[in-house]
Amino acid sequence: ENSKHLIERLLKEGHELASHTWFHSSFEEKHLKESRERLEQLFSTKVTGLRMPRMMPVDEKAVENAGYSYNSSVNPTFLPGRYNNFKVSRTYFKEGNLMQIPASVSPNFRIPLFWLSFHNFPLFFYKKLAFDVLKKDNYLNIYFHPWEFSGIKDEAFKLPGFTTKNTGEDMIKRFDEFVGWLKSKNHTFGTFQEFQKRVES
Repeated sequence: ENSKHLIERLLKEGHELASHTWFHSSFEEKHLKESRERLEQLFSTKVTGLRMPRMMPVDEKAVENAGYSYNSSVNPTFLPGRYNNFKVSRTYFKEGNLMQIPASVSPNFRIPLFWLSFHNFPLFFYKKLAFDVLKKDNYLNIYFHPWEFSGIKDEAFKLPGFTTKNTGEDMIKRFDEFVGWLKSKNHTFGTFQEFQKRVES
């Protein structure tokens, strides 16, 4: 609602729009449908995917009933105080009519390749983890936030150092290097909707 021109630009450039629910700090199941319908109304595009804030657990039937065809809210690893998903498949799987597309973790020890790893691991080590995932799974599902590319190291924000490390200009350089490395290995990029069609065909 507040950045329509940016979202419209991203859609024109070939990106996909999915739901992150209505609020980041609180959640009710009704928000699943409300957020999807509002996004479709605002941008005249089909919203088929969901990623919960903080990768919170969500009932798969509620997601399906709200009109989504895939959910990418599972981090199949163990994070103390957050979740223990060691028994969840590392790779995509179906639950009823809903496709679950977990975030990528390494084949060995299930080291998450999420945004915190990208900021805090040496880039050569992160590349090694990504290489292992691509070799084993034939795809990579990683995620970042827009604010990681901004200058958020100011003490006024009171953010812990492990969240602000390699953000801002450092993130832009690091991200460009990583994407360039993937391209040099002839890896291709696509939307979740394209991925879902490919694996279901």
